[in-house]
Amino acid sequence: MNAARLIVAVCVVAGATPAFAEGLAFSLRDAAGVPAAVEGAQAPSFNYQDADASTGAPLSPTKAVLWSLLLPGLGDWKMGHRDRASVFFGIEGVIWISFAAFEIQGRDLEEQYQSMAVLFAGVTSTDHSDDFYATIRDYENSDEYEADIKNEGRFELLNSLGEDAFDQIGSAYLDQYFTDNRVADYEPWLWQSTDRRLQYSEYRSASKTAYRRADYMFAAAAANRIVSAIFAYAAARSLAKHDVGMDFNVSPSGDAVLALTKSF
Repeated sequence: MNAARLIVAVCVVAGATPAFAEGLAFSLRDAAGVPAAVEGAQAPSFNYQDADASTGAPLSPTKAVLWSLLLPGLGDWKMGHRDRASVFFGIEGVIWISFAAFEIQGRDLEEQYQSMAVLFAGVTSTDHSDDFYATIRDYENSDEYEADIKNEGRFELLNSLGEDAFDQIGSAYLDQYFTDNRVADYEPWLWQSTDRRLQYSEYRSASKTAYRRADYMFAAAAANRIVSAIFAYAAARSLAKHDVGMDFNVSPSGDAVLALTKSF
């Protein structure tokens, strides 16, 4: 009975004075009257954590952050914050579903505008470079494109050699200039109408927009991880500050030790 009263008194004092509670220990050998027969025997050690079951198991802030960076919400889930974790899980799912949807949309539109180039501009295949597809968007036909490139060459030659030199070597120089400066996979084209070219341009722009939105999803996924890690870190720190423990040990010499600890 005396031993029980002593334990209760220590618990009351430890709860009222946190500084005193940390590292508190006392011997119950004399109060409890431990028999000599148990001296030298190995007794079990018990540890009791005063943790709220709704907050889950303790998790270090570092681990909470690492779990959250791996999968947003996982750190909160391991600490028992299931509602908040579910929000991050949901956001992550929406991000990657959106990424897949934008990728598929961009690819479908890309195939459509490439097919339009074949059907309505006389391009022979759908495996041209992006530079080529950008070029035929801006010109009704390849003759306009060639004339534009040669005008650049004419301006360059006049500035460097003068008008007399241009009259002597102009034609051959411009042909070579066009060959050197046109798109690498050049082939002649002719749009059936301006409306077809503009329609092609709209499909191509929509495809590029879809691909850009897919790229934005990577930034959204990174942001989701950062926010989740911040919340998980704060929650883990909060748990660590209120982590109260009780240790009860019986040493081989027969000393029974009760210790109350609190982390700050």
